[in-house]
Amino acid sequence: MADVKDTDAGAVRNAAASSPLSNPYAGLGIQPPEIEGFQVWQAPPQEGFAEKFKRKTMENPFVPIGCGLTAAALIYGVSTFSRGDSKTGQKMMRARVLAQGFTIGAILLGVVYSGLKGTDKNK
Repeated sequence: MADVKDTDAGAVRNAAASSPLSNPYAGLGIQPPEIEGFQVWQAPPQEGFAEKFKRKTMENPFVPIGCGLTAAALIYGVSTFSRGDSKTGQKMMRARVLAQGFTIGAILLGVVYSGLKGTDKNK
């Protein structure tokens, strides 16, 4: 009796390993009910980092521009502070704050635009 259970479990494991979309009920006596018009849902292919970055940049190009301006102002401001030019460093830190505000505004406008675009599809 123990041999039969081990054999059945091995058959189920082998059936599951043979196909990535294998039937979890394979090798068992019971099967799920057949429902007319029902199709098994399959997950869409995963989007990689580069594809997602490109898609998001195309949807709202002002966010990466604002991030770049913020980073440039920060790097230039820190370098002028390290050289001892505190007046220019302070101006760059103020420019950094403005660039951050621009970036936040771009994010918010993108969210509002996406929300309005989504409600238009539902009509």
